[in-house]
Amino acid sequence: MADGTLKRGGFAPQHRHDRTMIAATVLAIWLAILLGFGIDLVKRAHGGALTFPLITHLHVVAYTGWLVLLAAQVWLVRTGRTAAHRRLGLAALILLPAMAVLGPATAYYGVADNPYMPDKWIAWLSVNYTNAIGAVVLLAAGFLLRRDPAAHKRLMVMGTIALTEPGFSRIWEPFLEARLGEGYLPFYVSTYVGTFLLVLAVGAYDLATRRRLHPAYVAAALWIFANQALADWLFHQPFWLAAMKQMTGHPV
Repeated sequence: MADGTLKRGGFAPQHRHDRTMIAATVLAIWLAILLGFGIDLVKRAHGGALTFPLITHLHVVAYTGWLVLLAAQVWLVRTGRTAAHRRLGLAALILLPAMAVLGPATAYYGVADNPYMPDKWIAWLSVNYTNAIGAVVLLAAGFLLRRDPAAHKRLMVMGTIALTEPGFSRIWEPFLEARLGEGYLPFYVSTYVGTFLLVLAVGAYDLATRRRLHPAYVAAALWIFANQALADWLFHQPFWLAAMKQMTGHPV
C-alpha cells in the first residue's frame, strides 16, 4: 500500500485518510441531527408545543450522550490517546442498553399519550422501532469487535448512521413526500435518502482507498437496508396499523 499499511485478509486495516473520513462522517451525522431537530424545535415553538414528558428528556440525554461519546472517541484517536479511548468506550455498556429501551419506549408513549394521533404517525412506529433496534445491534457488534480496529470503527460509524433518519426526515421528508407522493419507493426515498447516501459514502471511501469493501461494512449496510425495507413494508400494511393502534390504545 502507498501509505505503508499491511494487508490482513485482503483488506488494509489502516489508511492515512481513515481518521479524516471518520471525522467527516461524524460531522455529517451531527449536522443532520442538529439541523433536523433544530427545525422541529422552531416549529414546535411557533405552535406553543415545547413541553415534553420525562421519557423524552431521558431519550435526548441517552442519544445525545452517544453522539458526544462518538465525537470524543474520534478526537481521542486523532490525538493519539488510545488508552483513554479504550477506557471511555466502556460508557457504551450504559448507553447502549439505555438507547435500546428509551428509543422504542419514547416512540410508543409519544403515540399512546396523544388521542388525536394521525394514522400515519401511528404506522410510523415501524420506522422508530427498526431505527432504534437496528442501530443498537450494529453498535453492540462494534463494541464486541473493538479488538479489530477496521471492523470496530466501521460498525460504530454505520450503527450511528442508522440513527440519522429522524434528523434527515425533519429536514426534507415533508418536501419530498409532497412531490413524490405515496407508495413504497416514495416513502423510502423521502424517509431514508440521507441515511442511504451516508452508507454509500462509507462504502465509496473503502473502494477508493482499498479497492474492496470490508466484510463488516457489507454486513452493516445489508442490515441497515433490510431494516429500512422492513419498516417501509410494515408502514404500508393494514395489519401493522391495526396492531399499533391496539397496542397504543387507539380505536381500531
